[in-house]
Amino acid sequence: MDWRDRMWTLVARQRLSPAYRLAFVEACERFGVAGIKSMLTLFLAHQVLATGGGSVAGLGWLKGGLERLYGPLSPVALASQIYGFQSALLYLSVLAGGWAGDRLSGRRRAVRIGAVIMIAGPLFIMTRTLLLPGLLLFAAGAGCVKGNLAAQVGALFQDEGERRRGFAVYLGFLNLGVFLGPLACGAVAAGFGWEWAFGVAAAGMGLGLLLYGQGPELERASRAAPPEAGPAGMASPLRLIAAIGAVYLCFAAYEQSSNLVLLWAERHVALTLGGRVLPASWIVSADGLFSILLIGASEIVFRALERRGIAFGPIARIGGGCVACALGYVLLATGAGIEGAGRLSMLWPLGYLLLVDLAIVLVWPAGLGLITAEAPRRQVGVWIGIFYLHGFFASLWVGAAGTAYEPLGPARFFLLHAAIAGGGALLMALAALVARSRRTVPNRVPCPVD
Repeated sequence: MDWRDRMWTLVARQRLSPAYRLAFVEACERFGVAGIKSMLTLFLAHQVLATGGGSVAGLGWLKGGLERLYGPLSPVALASQIYGFQSALLYLSVLAGGWAGDRLSGRRRAVRIGAVIMIAGPLFIMTRTLLLPGLLLFAAGAGCVKGNLAAQVGALFQDEGERRRGFAVYLGFLNLGVFLGPLACGAVAAGFGWEWAFGVAAAGMGLGLLLYGQGPELERASRAAPPEAGPAGMASPLRLIAAIGAVYLCFAAYEQSSNLVLLWAERHVALTLGGRVLPASWIVSADGLFSILLIGASEIVFRALERRGIAFGPIARIGGGCVACALGYVLLATGAGIEGAGRLSMLWPLGYLLLVDLAIVLVWPAGLGLITAEAPRRQVGVWIGIFYLHGFFASLWVGAAGTAYEPLGPARFFLLHAAIAGGGALLMALAALVARSRRTVPNRVPCPVD
């Protein structure tokens, strides 16, 4: 049996643990999402809107509606608007997908239906005429897949530490998809054309659907639900609301890493390596790579601390992540404040990336772990959908905040984002104080230490 036969046997017989199988599926989902997001604005601006886009169904109506709100739109401006709406809709659909998994179809059926819809989306986009319906289908399908996969990961574990490590692995595979999707789709677009590149994005989700397959472990995970809110009564909902609020603030700051941080770096940083000028967009690739490396490094550090009796709960991790994000923007503000006639070293944006990526590595798994452990029964999918709305609100904030970049200047603009992330840390400090005060009330069952 050669290596190809062995690989097919691995896929066909599903010889993967449930947690890793779900992580592989999420990597395939993110491969498609990141691939399409990396192509969409360029495809619209250079291939569709530059020629008028007359063959795209509904485009004239959409452009007319947007121009009534914003005034005349150039092809680049209209492409950016479509990109922003599609990105926001994708995260908004996670809430509907999670609700469907909770109440209507069950998690496994929701994932399968979502995957099929995701595959159909790029195929519609390839026709160009059905581009807008294809984007809607892709966003709706991703919502079904994303929310219900995360709920199943949480249901696989009973121990908080194991659940958090499971979501850390999940985040690592997610970032692998983010890293590979734009590389693969971009290479195919350059070599064979845009239509084939969208086909590659659809094929990535097709592989994910094949990997998802069958299995009694996943059937149990799809039906499992966390227990009702714990003995502390309303402590769990309050913790969830505070944690989600902190996640929203952290991601609102973080999302500038692929927006105006790139513009600042392009103008003020010497983006050279070995005498070669690097495109500013490669900062996004470094973002994904740093996240993958930091996941492994953070797990090594936390396990070493746990062996010495030092453990950090989800509230502490989320708060620490918000602090790291704030420090990243303080670093950028410092660099923007001291720059002179020359350009800054690449160490400034790389140091910033290390801090904000550490923030996501701490915040994201801890937030999902807390939700899947403490959300009320039969509502975990909805709570995960609410969690994923961080992308929706962050996308809206990124666009709105852009109008303040030039009036404030880079230094004050970055300090504004440091304050936003710091607000998340403040929320977690208040949540920890509330939890500690509740533990001091007589006749109350103590809560785990955060």
